Amino acid sequence: MDLNGIIQERASATMISEEASACWLELQNADRIVVTAHRSPDGDAVGSVMGLVNHLKSKGIHASPVFPDRFPSNLKWMPGTEVAQFHEENPTKVEGLLQDADILICLDFNGPSRTGGMEQALRESPAKKWVIDHHQNPEEFSDRLFSDPACGSTCELIFDLILGWGHIEEINQDTAVCIYTGIMTDTGSFRFPSVTVHTHEVLMHLLATGMNHASVHEQTFDQQSIDQVQLHGFAMSERLKVWPDVGLAMISLAQADLERFHYQPGDTEGLVNRALGLAGVRAAIFAKESHVGAIKLSFRSVGAIDVRAIAAANFDGGGHTNAAGGIYRAGTLDDLEALVEEQRRDWFGVI
Repeated sequence: MDLNGIIQERASATMISEEASACWLELQNADRIVVTAHRSPDGDAVGSVMGLVNHLKSKGIHASPVFPDRFPSNLKWMPGTEVAQFHEENPTKVEGLLQDADILICLDFNGPSRTGGMEQALRESPAKKWVIDHHQNPEEFSDRLFSDPACGSTCELIFDLILGWGHIEEINQDTAVCIYTGIMTDTGSFRFPSVTVHTHEVLMHLLATGMNHASVHEQTFDQQSIDQVQLHGFAMSERLKVWPDVGLAMISLAQADLERFHYQPGDTEGLVNRALGLAGVRAAIFAKESHVGAIKLSFRSVGAIDVRAIAAANFDGGGHTNAAGGIYRAGTLDDLEALVEEQRRDWFGVI
């Protein structure tokens, strides 16, 4: 089956078949377009924003990339990121862009609260709001919703939208490397169950642009600093706890730990997956103390263990069945560990 056939099979879950033409017309008629993503942007968030911005640029349409805060340094190589604006660093300018926008395209998040300190400005923006996302339970705040929780990444949905516009033969290498990066990072380098035949069809087309996929992987994963490597070693040797009875592993890092290894955004990326990769582990939690007193949580699991439900019910979080995030505000890292100790059997079940 060709790509168009595969897309039509998915059309009932997206706006591709019915709304693509109308969306393209809106973009052509808009003077000010802003594209944004969630706070603590990851590879899929940055890849989807920059992939869409680069594609629109190739068609003669200007769009401003905006993020709530800065993304990790291992993603700044993506084409176009040098013009990105960050609300945390320049709130006046970013809020002005949101206020003046005709169209505000929200990528890789399902509710305004996911944008942190930018939430109020986003809600108050008079722009027509689009949401393109693959997380469950999207809030009703958008004028156009392109949502498919079964999809492995928002970048894959961006490709679908470009296909719906009839532009896939015009995807250039700048756009391709961004979309590829988002798919690669959000699917665990294509190993998660969310990877489908369609995913590989998309990858095939991206590679056909002549993009260098080996370089994408190297720039994203193989440029770690000595501090980052030492932080990961310290986390695994000194801050790892395992509960074999439920197949759970947890890594907790305090602010002092982060400062000791000169933490930079992105330095803890992948730690939760290292914990999940231990033999006998079915679920993993990574807890990182923030400078504002809250503790940020990342959850991963395999099989039917629904960490999204755990994060949503207990930590004001959300995400996917096997990958989720949340926030703990009720105490210290020791308090959190005690809570996990107490609730682990209810949350994860006994092996």
